[in-house]
Amino acid sequence: MRVICFGDSLTTCGGQKGRYSDVLQDRFPEHEVLNKGVGGQTFVDAVARLQEDVLDLRPDVVLVEFGANDWWKDERPFTEWGKDLETIIAACQGIGAKVVVVGVFWPYRNEAGELVEKTYGINERAVAYRELEQAIAEKHGCHYVPNHQLDIINRRCCWRDRNHPNENGNRSVANLLEPVLEKLLGCKAKPVRKEHPQTTRDMWDEAVALAGDRLAAVCGDRRLTFAEADAEVARLAAGLQRVTGVERPRVAVFLPNCLEYFLVYWALVKIGGQIVPLNTWLKEDSLGAIFANVRPDALLVQSKLDKVVLNSASGCRAVAALKPSEGLADFASWFVDGTPALPVIEPEDISIIMHTSGTTATPKGAVMRHLDLMFNVMTTINAQGFQPSDVHLIVNPMFHATALYSSLPVGAYQKAPVIITADTTPDGLLRLIAQERCSSFLTVPSILQRVVALPNLAEFDTSSLRVIGYAGSFMPVKTVRALQEAFPEVALHNFFGLTETISATHALDGEAAKDRPASIGRLLPFVEAIIVDEEHNPVPPNTVGELLFARANVIQGYLNQPGRLEEAFVEVDGRTWFNTGDLALVDDDRYFFIMGRKKDMIIVGGENVFASEVEAALMGLDTVKEVAVKGIPATGVRESLGEMIKAYIVPEPGAALTETDVRRHCHRVLPSYKIPHVIQFIDALPRNPAGKVVKADLPD
Repeated sequence: MRVICFGDSLTTCGGQKGRYSDVLQDRFPEHEVLNKGVGGQTFVDAVARLQEDVLDLRPDVVLVEFGANDWWKDERPFTEWGKDLETIIAACQGIGAKVVVVGVFWPYRNEAGELVEKTYGINERAVAYRELEQAIAEKHGCHYVPNHQLDIINRRCCWRDRNHPNENGNRSVANLLEPVLEKLLGCKAKPVRKEHPQTTRDMWDEAVALAGDRLAAVCGDRRLTFAEADAEVARLAAGLQRVTGVERPRVAVFLPNCLEYFLVYWALVKIGGQIVPLNTWLKEDSLGAIFANVRPDALLVQSKLDKVVLNSASGCRAVAALKPSEGLADFASWFVDGTPALPVIEPEDISIIMHTSGTTATPKGAVMRHLDLMFNVMTTINAQGFQPSDVHLIVNPMFHATALYSSLPVGAYQKAPVIITADTTPDGLLRLIAQERCSSFLTVPSILQRVVALPNLAEFDTSSLRVIGYAGSFMPVKTVRALQEAFPEVALHNFFGLTETISATHALDGEAAKDRPASIGRLLPFVEAIIVDEEHNPVPPNTVGELLFARANVIQGYLNQPGRLEEAFVEVDGRTWFNTGDLALVDDDRYFFIMGRKKDMIIVGGENVFASEVEAALMGLDTVKEVAVKGIPATGVRESLGEMIKAYIVPEPGAALTETDVRRHCHRVLPSYKIPHVIQFIDALPRNPAGKVVKADLPD
């Protein structure tokens, strides 16, 4: 039988394979479910396209969902909507189709399970129409679903507002429609995409069950489908339980990007364990502090040459290496035949202990729970526009949040493959993109700077690319312009988030990047942020202040450090906010701009100078490749200034750049007190593996 979902934007929501019609198609595979939703349309539009989109297709069942846009546009009395609804019902029944009227204005269920009236998108007209809508459905013998948004409003299963469902929300919509279709189609629905995934294990299991033959991961010449990967994951999970003697082990991983990272990640997800990704640039004292605090049950390294971490790994029950040698177990021995114990995993359980970036101060272990990761998955799909047909390139270090918070779980959720590489050379990455037909490329600005600098860039086949995303450090405007020129058909996305935030918080899409290339974008749905002055009073638009995030957008805490996260909390208007330490401003259109760390603000003779502003000005020189600016103590005749501005400049290769050139440029674009007092040319900026400049490592 043929089912047509005939509606407006609420019928179209959910993305590729994520509309409620797509969910219903999976549940009723022996029938045909067609989506004929068109965003923004009213009953007038519906009647106009009824013949072509519905009647000519000779459906057996029609789900009619209109009225929301009629309410928003407020162009006709609601009684006219009712007449159009009757016209549609009569026409469909006239060809023998059964009609289901799908409403939107009735009460919804809040998180306490109580039915409450909507407060958004409703007034007395909507209330009057819903009564009329129900009466019309009863009059014509139609099945009636009062509010298909019953379990999604104000939930984290919506897109850009608290009203329109994403794929996760559309599972709830399908749950309401399913029993009606079971009656009309005379069959039981399959238990597919039934419930909201509560943990990352739910996502993995669903991917294996529904897409076992699809490609899951590629690394070098190794390729695994979801079913093949699950078999390896299960053997490794059983082995981890055996070698540690712990049902839910905590495993530290000190590796470059590789397939083994992928397998360990999902093995620990399967048994409710915790992964501790370790920054491979950390020094022995930092690693020692991490091990003393985290106390992992096992450690995985590349080889005996990883002495910096092996010297810190006292107390681990098991240590293995990808390249085994005397005193180290072979990682292959951790794969055993047998079924792992599968303990119950709660959404509040910790999945990842992600340490804050840095190479000097002792990192703090931010705890990411399963429910936090679920929110991050939805936010990432929204921010990047990811689709089930995507092929994701993972080049960012896998000990970084982008890979473990976003890329791996999103790949499983959408049943899409990840292409894993440790090669960060621009030509190597472009060859891999061409070979695997990668469509998404999330990385750090420094890698993209090297990509656009390739003299033979046009020779590489990048036609598969759909999205290029960048985050982690300042992105020069001229690099954005170069990317726009080199990849005119690719969406460029700047995105922003912290180790302490449970998801990305901002995103700048491709169109906005053309007008505001220096912005980190607007807030993502269900993320709240404000900018305040030093007394924690909100500041007006276009004013620099401290960036704060709502408590709900921040991790629960740092592992075994009670009260440490709370040190950054402030109260504003009776609510708790997390002070990021970043300086930012927001313009009149709600686009945010990061001005630098508060500690990077330079006070020159009582005037505030933002390092990022000076850096952006210097990057305006075509002969400047990279730049970093910091404050240094004022000495000599300038001692009264308190601080001076020092600029570290990396010239473009072959550029004949002089200090005079720099100063002339600065005099054109900066006020006098923001012009660097000291200029030093260097070969490269020191960076950590996340691509962030480590200003503490700049030469004196």
